[in-house]
Amino acid sequence: TTNRSVAMDRRRRRIRGRRAPLAPLTRPDPALLLSLFIGLLLAAALAGAPALPGLTGGTPAFAGASRGPLLRIRKGFFHNPVRSAREVSLPQGCARERERMVSMDSAGRFARLAAARSASAAATTQPSPPAGVQIVTTEGCRFCLRTKKALEQYEIPYEELSVAGNPELLLGLMDVTGIKTVPMVFVDGRFVGDSEKTITLLEDNGGDALQSAGRESTRVLPEETLIGLRRSEDKSEGEEIPSSLEALCTRLQQGLQVSPSNPRSVNQEELLNEIQKLERDINPEEVLEQLFQYNLVGQRSSSKAGGILFTRLLPPSRKNEPLNSMFEWTGDASPAIEISKSLQSGMSRLLDRHGSDGGKTIDYKALASDDAFRNIVRLSHQLPKCDLSGLDREERMAFFINIYNVMIVHAMAVLGPPSNFAARLLFYDQVKYMIGGSIYTCNDVENGVLRGNRPSPASVAEMLPFMKAKGPFKEGDPRVSQVVDPPDARIHFALNCGAKSCPAIRVYTADSLEIGLQAAAESFCSDPSNVDVDEKANAIKLSKIFQWYRTDFGTNEELRHLLAESCKSLDESRRATLTRFLSEAEDPELRFVDYDWSLNEPDRM
Repeated sequence: TTNRSVAMDRRRRRIRGRRAPLAPLTRPDPALLLSLFIGLLLAAALAGAPALPGLTGGTPAFAGASRGPLLRIRKGFFHNPVRSAREVSLPQGCARERERMVSMDSAGRFARLAAARSASAAATTQPSPPAGVQIVTTEGCRFCLRTKKALEQYEIPYEELSVAGNPELLLGLMDVTGIKTVPMVFVDGRFVGDSEKTITLLEDNGGDALQSAGRESTRVLPEETLIGLRRSEDKSEGEEIPSSLEALCTRLQQGLQVSPSNPRSVNQEELLNEIQKLERDINPEEVLEQLFQYNLVGQRSSSKAGGILFTRLLPPSRKNEPLNSMFEWTGDASPAIEISKSLQSGMSRLLDRHGSDGGKTIDYKALASDDAFRNIVRLSHQLPKCDLSGLDREERMAFFINIYNVMIVHAMAVLGPPSNFAARLLFYDQVKYMIGGSIYTCNDVENGVLRGNRPSPASVAEMLPFMKAKGPFKEGDPRVSQVVDPPDARIHFALNCGAKSCPAIRVYTADSLEIGLQAAAESFCSDPSNVDVDEKANAIKLSKIFQWYRTDFGTNEELRHLLAESCKSLDESRRATLTRFLSEAEDPELRFVDYDWSLNEPDRM
């Protein structure tokens, strides 16, 4: 793009020193190739082997070269293609690389690669019929995790198929199964049930009960849906960074002694010298340009001391600064909704690895030391450049719900949790991201954007009846353009503030926002600690969330309707009891249970 080109031009002007010419390229020595060919013929004759594949119409000898150290730079981009050894021109002095390529059993390796690709293509276009257990899941779903653990406990293998970000597939599955939530469990392509039914079957008679339920089911997983689910699983995620460039970046970090325990910045001269030391046959300035282009290194932000940072080993942020302001992102940012989805998808995978109970309990210490978390921190530095102007209401809601949850986990991992009530009140005003040129705190996102610019229930003005509370965005504030109107009360089942009583974390997309929010509501309300009935006291026990945000949930009638809609996935007995208590005739008392503000981290000895 034009902006990326301008940024690259500026970067080139800032890099000191003259540009050294690329090493001259040479053609392969014909005599060497001829002698090698004769040698192979003699070796085959002595061993009594069949003719060479290249002479029988099979895979040609020297069908390619493996990906190894960086060979050359062309037109400003890293190139490391798999090409014929006859076509590869090596810089002078690369004799060891030539010998390694010549001695390689390339014919066999590439034959296996071609066979694997053919098998993969065949599986995509003509999938094998579903066999065994299939479980349809989404990221950040505690019921999905619970079901997978139950299957693993009974040593039952399964194929996991994710519907994250695929609302069309999810809608098709709803028509087949008759349920609106995941997981959906199939046996040999026949629908068995949800999480509760699957676990009940396993507890009754293990895998035999599951197989029996599958044989009796008449709800069959359509072939086109299976193709879509498997294609979705096969899609590669994340950036396309050349593997050779990533490997070089790691070697540079090691050579310069930059590590998670010492995430220091380096100056340009020492970085260029280290590149020259590791790659003698290429221009170090070209390499540095590429490291900037792929944002593997970044210029430290102007508000801090100068220098260049390795963006996957960033120093810790301070509480009074945006968490994503450590370095300046080179070039254009991705579209806002893609950044949001990518960040939250990556965070959900981390929560699956370091969390339990579907993201309600998180090991922040282990998460903070994970390389994948460091990459999420790096990618969050796109947000200052992202454009929010074209987002519609659903896109804006999905974007800011995801960003809020990422920001909370990011802050808990690098800053630590608030230690007391006063610190907690300040925490949500101190934790912030730079987004689209403006600063957004956690309170700005929740109360300013997602709640329609309403005052926080914890604000002093809201607590004092004689004061008139106002939302965080004042007249003339550019962030007013991002206010969601009308707001949706179900956001309170999607936002996780880092406490044990908060809802689980999941990924939201604009296309499937209604489905996602309804699933979050049903998940939250199905937990007895959030919604329950006390028949003796003729009372409904509710989470404090319903009390704090009562204005969002509306009148008693509107609250009753929301609870009734959100409790459809309960078992029949609980649903019948709650429905009866929600009827106007019963007129039940509403009791709000205490909120557990302790950190959603596993208890430690």
